[in-house]
Amino acid sequence: MHSSADPLQRPQQSIYSNGLRVRLLPLLGSSQAAALVRVHAGSHDAPSTYPGLAHFLEHLLFLGSRNYSAVEGLMPFVQGCGGQLNASTRERHTDFFFQLPAGQLEEGLHRLLDMLAHPLLAPDAQLREREVLQAEYLARAQDAETLCDAALGRAANPDHPFAGFHAGNRGTLPVEDAAFQQALLGYHRRFYHAGQIELLLAGPQHESVLQRLAEEMDAELASRPAVPRQAPPLRFNAGAWFRLQFNNAQPRLQLAFALDQLPEQAVPALDYLCAWLASEAPGGLAQRLRETGLCQSVKLRTPYWYAGQGVAVIELSLTQRGLDARAVVIDAVLDWMRFFSGDERWQPCREEYQRIRQRNLQNAEPLARLRHWIEPQAWGLDSDEAAIQQALVSLTAQMLGSTPLVLTADKSHCEPIETSGFPLRLRTEPPQRTTPADWHWQQPATNPWLKPNTIRHEAAPIPPALRRQGPEDMSGQGALFLRWQLARCQPSTAMWHTVAHALQPAVWAAQQAGVMLRFENFGSAWCLRLEGFAEAIPAILSDIVPVLTVPPAAAFTKGNSLAERDAALSHDEMLIRQLLNQLPRLLAGSAAADAQPADADPASLSRLWQSAQWQGQAIGFAPSLNGALSDATRALPGTPAVRPVARSKHAALKRWHDLSGSSVTVETALLLFCPLPDHTAKCEASWRLLARVTEADFFRRLRSELQLGYAVFSRFCQFGEHAGVLFAVQSPSASAEEILEHVERFLCDSAAKLANQSEDVIERAARQAADQHVASKADFRAQAEQAWQCLQAGHELDRPAEVADAMRMLQRHDLAAALESLRGADAGWVAVANAPPPDLSWS
Repeated sequence: MHSSADPLQRPQQSIYSNGLRVRLLPLLGSSQAAALVRVHAGSHDAPSTYPGLAHFLEHLLFLGSRNYSAVEGLMPFVQGCGGQLNASTRERHTDFFFQLPAGQLEEGLHRLLDMLAHPLLAPDAQLREREVLQAEYLARAQDAETLCDAALGRAANPDHPFAGFHAGNRGTLPVEDAAFQQALLGYHRRFYHAGQIELLLAGPQHESVLQRLAEEMDAELASRPAVPRQAPPLRFNAGAWFRLQFNNAQPRLQLAFALDQLPEQAVPALDYLCAWLASEAPGGLAQRLRETGLCQSVKLRTPYWYAGQGVAVIELSLTQRGLDARAVVIDAVLDWMRFFSGDERWQPCREEYQRIRQRNLQNAEPLARLRHWIEPQAWGLDSDEAAIQQALVSLTAQMLGSTPLVLTADKSHCEPIETSGFPLRLRTEPPQRTTPADWHWQQPATNPWLKPNTIRHEAAPIPPALRRQGPEDMSGQGALFLRWQLARCQPSTAMWHTVAHALQPAVWAAQQAGVMLRFENFGSAWCLRLEGFAEAIPAILSDIVPVLTVPPAAAFTKGNSLAERDAALSHDEMLIRQLLNQLPRLLAGSAAADAQPADADPASLSRLWQSAQWQGQAIGFAPSLNGALSDATRALPGTPAVRPVARSKHAALKRWHDLSGSSVTVETALLLFCPLPDHTAKCEASWRLLARVTEADFFRRLRSELQLGYAVFSRFCQFGEHAGVLFAVQSPSASAEEILEHVERFLCDSAAKLANQSEDVIERAARQAADQHVASKADFRAQAEQAWQCLQAGHELDRPAEVADAMRMLQRHDLAAALESLRGADAGWVAVANAPPPDLSWS
């Protein structure tokens, strides 16, 4: 077995005795470990008689296995460790993956292996989970991308699986029928065995330990050879124009290309093309189209790809002008592709692309590395550049050699059509014509932050408002957090949108340079986060300060329109995610948070910055960067805070924010945030533990047993200075009032369960939570996040250790008191929903 700790080195694959394909990534010094299993079978491999069977099986695997009940399985285990997990069923493969504290990797793998090899597939669980898939189907029936792909499928040759419906719903999953059960078991037997599975492991364990874990999985999985799978040729009704009615705020234009018989290196070639199509670099396609007022953004996605054939979709978010001149937009895109595919573009663009991938891999978490390397031809130091260039020639030749299928999604009226899957309002329309233009494309500008030329000042004094925390150099990573406390009166959301929009090109360029840039709105405070490659952060901050203080005039126009759009819920994004995006601002507590304030303008923004006070937290910067960091922070708008800014305290009120407006949505979503009643370490410790021990029960009760919907979770959260427990549900069947009643009933039942819980169970959970609460010195991201949370909440940096110590002392009566305080809304409740409050007890 050969592997490497070098993040740029492709891990070699080994095939074990039963046929399991394995790649190992030892990560020296990491506190986290990750696993990714790819089963080479997906929705297109399921019997056409039962659309959605593959997706259904993916769900069922989490609901109990031979050695682990649903309560003891992978999902509650990873959640209990504070980790992350998910699964995804694609057209020709299904992925299962998780990341958790390194010491828990073996336990997590045992659960993953057991659910893959020995699922229970209990009939009652199938009936319940079918309702979850029905809820997911209804939600996806409101999703723009899903409906666009369904519309594109109607243009494909009907004998190809891409033309079919594969999501599954109540009508396609007859779990009561013996024939369906036979098909379900047959699909599992055919594909869930060692010969059809890949395993990738990453962690700080010695390579021999990772190898032993992989061998155990290989030995436990059934030994059968890989299943040969074919796909018929893929063709499109090329040149056709379709119109899809979708009441989203932003019109979409999609250019779809059917690709076939491409070499295997077409996968990295497609990723390379995708990077440059979406590029926000000056002189690039997106910027030129935005400057001409035709489009807001460009991206390339592949809703289907398998064995050298696939569907590539160039998606453009259009302005009204672009909607009226779609033929001009299409001409620009195709003309740019002809320019980009020229030989003279390859070398400079390829070098830039390599720097981007290199930087991103160097800063990637274990799971992100696995998700990169699971693709066989993903970029690495050993990539065959000549073969990729040749594949790019073949790829662009196919795309430019055929007329794309054109799909426009907007509010134009279309009659519903007969479908066996997602409901569509779709019609054909005559193609638009235009006179080809010469766009005079130029080589896009290089990203200066990929090769920062940091001036090495002598160590300069850092403003006292910026707190420093070690380690001084964490493998080249750094994090800088800045928080501006704004004037008592909340600024308009239009003002924040103006600055956020002006920063968008910087967000994109920073991400390329291995730095995550986020500008967040917490109502009475604005926050800027820069995390990643430390050497680039001072340069990025210096370059964006002028954008923060004096955004271009166009940003004010866009900011005002975005604020208007914020007032109405959109179909472009999942409903519960839209409510989560609004929650931090609404927690500020002012009644003005619900209002739609005045438009943004330069004078108002200038006054806002003049009255703002800022504080900051820097972690991971070597002393050699002090000068650059000092220069960048001294130029910040606002006044450095000489003493900690006072944090607000929640009033014991029940506040309800109805975001429905005039929007009509099929589903209901509710967020219930219960803030901490006081700021003591013991209070935080007890509420954190309470959230941890009830998280899996909440998910199981409301999602699996009550089948309210597929978007259900609860957890301890901190939004800016506000910490507490969050409950979240999106449901296609229950009203906001009914969801709230279910949450309250769950809390009541939790009190009864807690009263009967043994002290040993509580003390063991408290010890485990305490041991995992303080971020490991090897986990830079977790360290930085805890430092940032301390700053926002007004705590000292030793707060996590205080909370961990308090956790170790917790007993059952402490959790009972915390639950009673939460149920009694001692610090108030904040509800956010797309519905009015259920009664007059809410303000």
